[in-house]
Amino acid sequence: VCLTCCSRESMVRINQICHKNGIKFFTGDVFGYHGYMFADLGEHEFVEEKPKVAKVSSGVEDGPEAKRARLDPAETTMVKKRLEFCQLRDALAVEWRGEKATAALRRTAPDYFLLQ
Repeated sequence: VCLTCCSRESMVRINQICHKNGIKFFTGDVFGYHGYMFADLGEHEFVEEKPKVAKVSSGVEDGPEAKRARLDPAETTMVKKRLEFCQLRDALAVEWRGEKATAALRRTAPDYFLLQ
């Protein structure tokens, strides 16, 4: 489900219905130069391709050659990953006061608060 130009209450209500039924949910809007996008993919499983780590030969101990020996770009391995997305209601309910929020505040663009 993709929503735009909806009230906050409508977005939260529709997201709760989607999350409960395992339906992926996207919402967003643009206000001049500022905008937002939110995605709730529920439980999302995917596969990521990563370079295979090779064993270091006994003649190479450390340095650039050792780093090149460890990563062989021609060989890759597939790694299965799983992410669990939060609901819009929970994302909007973040507490911005206190010690835990200090680090999050540094990573959050000031535009977020303008949109709120």
